Formats: sequence, structure tokens, C-alpha cells
Amino acid sequence: MVEELRGERSGAINPFQELSEREFEVLRLIAAGLSNAEIAGRLNLSEKTVKGHVSSILGKLYLTDRTQAAVYAWQHGIVQRS
Repeated sequence: MVEELRGERSGAINPFQELSEREFEVLRLIAAGLSNAEIAGRLNLSEKTVKGHVSSILGKLYLTDRTQAAVYAWQHGIVQRS
């Protein structure tokens, strides 16, 4: 069961292993609908740094755009309704 939760048995991507803590933060904010500029302001980063994190997230999760990233976050319980 532990292997299943970690994604080791299914061969599926496990976001809890793939993403850094900062990338998780950025992904949560993408899913909340924030733009790169808004994310940069909230996390005290440059917009260029945020763009780098977004690119890294997309690459690690094999996604093509921010919309897919937001849907992925919701589907995998990375973000939840308040």
C-alpha cells in the first residue's frame, strides 16, 4: 500500500517526489488562478524565476501548459476548496 501511495507500484508520476517545495508552492498558486506576476509578488521572486519554476513543473509532470498544471493540481489533491 505504501508503494502504491508513493507511485512506485503503478509507475505513475508521483508529484510528491518530482516537485521541490517551491515548485509545489508555485503549482498551488497556478491552480488558484494567479499569473506569473502575481505569484512573483506573493513569493517575493522575480517573474523570470517564476517562469523557470513553471517550466520545470511542466517538464517534470509531462504537461504542456498552465491550464493542464492547474487541472493536475486539482485532480491530485494538491489544492482543495476552502
